[in-house]
Amino acid sequence: MSLYVRQSGSTTAPTIVFLHGSGVSGWMWNEQIKVLQNDYQCLAIDLPGSGESYQTEWISLADTADQIAAIIRQSTANGKAHVVGLSLGGYTGLCLLEKYPTVVESLIVSGVSTRPFANLRRWQITLGIMQRLMKWDVFINMQAKMLHIPAEAADLYKRDNKRMSNESFNRMFNEVLRFGLPNFKDEQTIPLLAVAGDSENAMIKEGLKDFINHKQNTTAALVPNAHHGWNGEHPQLFTAMVEAWINGKPLPADLVLVKAI
Repeated sequence: MSLYVRQSGSTTAPTIVFLHGSGVSGWMWNEQIKVLQNDYQCLAIDLPGSGESYQTEWISLADTADQIAAIIRQSTANGKAHVVGLSLGGYTGLCLLEKYPTVVESLIVSGVSTRPFANLRRWQITLGIMQRLMKWDVFINMQAKMLHIPAEAADLYKRDNKRMSNESFNRMFNEVLRFGLPNFKDEQTIPLLAVAGDSENAMIKEGLKDFINHKQNTTAALVPNAHHGWNGEHPQLFTAMVEAWINGKPLPADLVLVKAI
């Protein structure tokens, strides 16, 4: 089955592709799309195993990048798109940039680690427990509160978590736990913005310097008073950041730029 795509805006306008995090789907970008669809074609893609694409099993980041590249080529006027990815969507965006640099005009990633997680076995045990708990309403509601899921999206969040298969969950997170930055070559000149909320995991925040040191034409920034899913926490700031970045304008002053070592 093909991936589900929510299309908004003019098909002849510049395109922004939105890639969501785990446990959610394209609806997480509603606040951004509501504004940006006036000037851009917005494509919110439900990744394999998620949302309306739940019947398409998650295989790998590389397989998902293959499918997204095909969507961009088929759905845009010039065969290219600005790509915005948060969490799982950020990892997917980086894989897309590595495999298919010709379809990426610019890339924004948020909440992404740059190195494999330490204590891998401990993380696998934790995720195994979470996998079982994520089918229970009480735990889902706790997670929604912790991740600052808007109240109006609570039912969608619950639906998306219950729909995801155990196989997709395991493949998805085992790959993320082992993720390391790709060896960028042809992608060096494509603009990349890496951001993280200042209340995120320390490993994610520390990894911002890795982006700058690893790839040319890269900017990194911390977002004050923000958690992992900060596009819902601070929707206006996130939207302003996206619009500034893809137009080559200064980023919002609220963002704290990170310098290379």
